[in-house]
Amino acid sequence: MGAVAKSTKYLLIEDLCDRFSVGRSTIYRWIREDKNFPDPIVINGRRYFSEHDVMRWEVGKGGPDPDLEGRVQGLKPVSGVITEYDQLVEALRTRRTQIGMSSIELDARSGMQEGYTSKLENFGRPQGRGMGPEVFPLWLGGLKVGIILVDLPRRPRKGKREAEA
Repeated sequence: MGAVAKSTKYLLIEDLCDRFSVGRSTIYRWIREDKNFPDPIVINGRRYFSEHDVMRWEVGKGGPDPDLEGRVQGLKPVSGVITEYDQLVEALRTRRTQIGMSSIELDARSGMQEGYTSKLENFGRPQGRGMGPEVFPLWLGGLKVGIILVDLPRRPRKGKREAEA
């Protein structure tokens, strides 16, 4: 599960049942069968789930929220919800492909050195690179996309049974 911030909230199985309007058996099935469902921590025989991990799983299951408008400030979204760096890289690679632009053309239009787009799109591989504050606006500008942060809609919880670590 990795390092957990002090402010991380934890949910009980009852909270998950309320959140998703399902029974306990469904939650247990998700734990057993869905390899992406967050692992609980067990304290005194009770299972606690990181709210942050549950939220990431929830967003990952649904992709773009169907209740969100088709436009944000008059502009059409070109990707689903992004919560991980790898998803951002994939969304930008997909955008480049959708508009029929080669990586060399993107390098030229954005002002990045030749071959740099390929390194960005191969993040995590030996030839790949991450982006820093200097490269990020160039990459977005070359693809003519921007980033908008939005509050993700969440279902209200009926109970307030949350445990703090």
